[in-house]
Amino acid sequence: MFKNSHTSVDYGSNHAYEVLNATGAANIILICEHASNYIPPEYYNLGLDMDFLDKHIAWDIGMAQLTRQLSARLNAPAIMARFSRLLIDPNREEDHKTLIPTVSDNITIPKNQTLSHKEIKSRKDRFYHAFHDRTEILVKDKIQSGKVPLICGMHSFTPHMKGQHRPWQAGMLWNKDPRLAMALIHHLTARGYTVGDNQPYSGRDLFFTMNRHGHDHGAPHVTIEIRQDEVSSQSGIDLWADILTDDLTKIAQDEQLRTFKKY
Repeated sequence: MFKNSHTSVDYGSNHAYEVLNATGAANIILICEHASNYIPPEYYNLGLDMDFLDKHIAWDIGMAQLTRQLSARLNAPAIMARFSRLLIDPNREEDHKTLIPTVSDNITIPKNQTLSHKEIKSRKDRFYHAFHDRTEILVKDKIQSGKVPLICGMHSFTPHMKGQHRPWQAGMLWNKDPRLAMALIHHLTARGYTVGDNQPYSGRDLFFTMNRHGHDHGAPHVTIEIRQDEVSSQSGIDLWADILTDDLTKIAQDEQLRTFKKY
């Protein structure tokens, strides 16, 4: 399984994101909010043992590598968060109760308990707003160039949750605009994959990033969820990069997905 080098990488105090291929020609934008498990040293791992930072509670395993490959192969702009969602979760509304999680998958996050308003604001400004402000620029630049971008959130999910096996190899999440999700479900199902329609999560619940950067512009959008055992090795990541490069290239040519539409 891949591990992020959180013990040696220092992205700097103000670097909340990494932009890949900003001027890429593809009408596709990849957004990976949970790409990293990095926690700056001044947060003391939020009081957690180091081993917890390699678990799914800290990041979406496999997604940084997959996003990098897709950005290069598709010639598509991409943005990846450079901080753990345990610090603050970019895929939550500002007032959401789990914006800064106090507990994740039954694991208590010691230094997220009883935070001051000043500390919450600091994390919002330093990480959350910085990430979303740059993402908004990426989307608007593509739109202003005369393109209708496909906005793809890149996530992974655990094979089991609360004692239940999750049979889907991938899931496509959507809220009001089903266009891109249905297209991907069609292509992946034709390949023989078991694909969830708003499974294992619903896009009607935790969908802030796609609502803001996709729906609010009327651009086709989807959260792509890949089961973590599918992308926990380099061979798995390479396979999904092949599949999604092929399918997204074809889907991007669909006339129904080349128009802005508010639902």
